[in-house]
Amino acid sequence: METKKARVVWITGASAGIGKALALKFASNNDIVIASARTEEKLNELQHRISDSKGTCSVVPCDVQSETSVIEAYKKVTEEHSGIDILINNAGVTYFENFIETTTEQFDHTINTNLRGTFLTTKAVLQSMLKNGKGSVLNIVSYIVKEVYTKSAAYAASKAGVEAMMNVLRAEVRGQGVNIVNVFPGAVNTQIWHPKQLQKYGNQMLTPEQVADMVYDISVQPHSLMVEEIILRPQGGNLQVSP
Repeated sequence: METKKARVVWITGASAGIGKALALKFASNNDIVIASARTEEKLNELQHRISDSKGTCSVVPCDVQSETSVIEAYKKVTEEHSGIDILINNAGVTYFENFIETTTEQFDHTINTNLRGTFLTTKAVLQSMLKNGKGSVLNIVSYIVKEVYTKSAAYAASKAGVEAMMNVLRAEVRGQGVNIVNVFPGAVNTQIWHPKQLQKYGNQMLTPEQVADMVYDISVQPHSLMVEEIILRPQGGNLQVSP
């Protein structure tokens, strides 16, 4: 097998779920993982697990809603490494509420984390990637932008915004060596769901590891190939989770 050079991979929302699985997957393949989230305790646990497996992981706490926090995190990473090869925008939140019951605070938190956060982290790394003529931004979007799911208006809006924003960015940087990839997972078995929903539907959902495996496979394609988007869905197709 061809020896792969270690890459610096910044993963947001890395403390649990898909983000944690991504960190473990990339670290197990000799990449240098920069794990970010707001919960430092869980990040430290992840770092210890990766270190015990002889992988490399640095913990950089970051609240992607905050421009100051993102800039500080990026500076910390670049002080230790020459640059970031791959950014994985995975941080995300949701509230399962009908539109009429969604509060302004819930709406703002969802938009600020999912959409504004993706904007801020991508903007932080983009100039350096363009200067170097290489880099990848992989966005964990959601199949919710392809199908209507009730009780998810704010989440759907935020993820649709990410898709549209990244499609525009891809067009703007095409031919400059930076790949922009949108990943659309269907329902994934993570703690974003209520325990009763996981008990009822969990075995029909994708696993975080399945998503991480596919994202990793995308990341090792020849750089001349731009995988623009990929849809990952449970074998059974649509999974309309109800209480």
